[in-house]
Amino acid sequence: MKNFLQNLLIFFAFCLCVLIAFQWVRETNLRKDIQKLNDTVHDKLEAIQTLQGTVKRDEEEIQRLDGLKNQLTATVKTNQLEISRLTKDLEKVEGENERNLKQIEVYKDAVQKANENIARQNEEIKTQNEAMKKLAEDNNETVLKFNKLAADYKDLVDKWNKQQADLSKSATNSAAKK
Repeated sequence: MKNFLQNLLIFFAFCLCVLIAFQWVRETNLRKDIQKLNDTVHDKLEAIQTLQGTVKRDEEEIQRLDGLKNQLTATVKTNQLEISRLTKDLEKVEGENERNLKQIEVYKDAVQKANENIARQNEEIKTQNEAMKKLAEDNNETVLKFNKLAADYKDLVDKWNKQQADLSKSATNSAAKK
């Protein structure tokens, strides 16, 4: 029985060794799994921290972009008001431009009529100048004829006076002779 007990003890010792080896392999696998899980948790925590940092940066960027959007919105509103004002000014200037163009047309017509009147008056002046020249020529011709007539009359008067003087001398001379 001693052998049996020894064999049983060896068997139990061998079973115990197998059990210990089995537990050791199982424990090793569990430790590997625990290490994998710890690594996974560590990686996930690291990823969470990275994502939280990214979220914080993104929130700051969102706030910055929101501020820029608000500024741009205000600028757009200001630009729209300016565009509206400039559009009104443009319409006003275009209306004034149309009125000015119409006024220019009226002035052009008036200038054209004035030019036509001046041209007609110039023609009349030319006609009157020609008439005045003809009248002056006729007057000069009449003056020349009058001067010639006056000269002829003077010659005639001189001849008459000379003849009268000669007659009076001869009449005085004849009466004295008698």
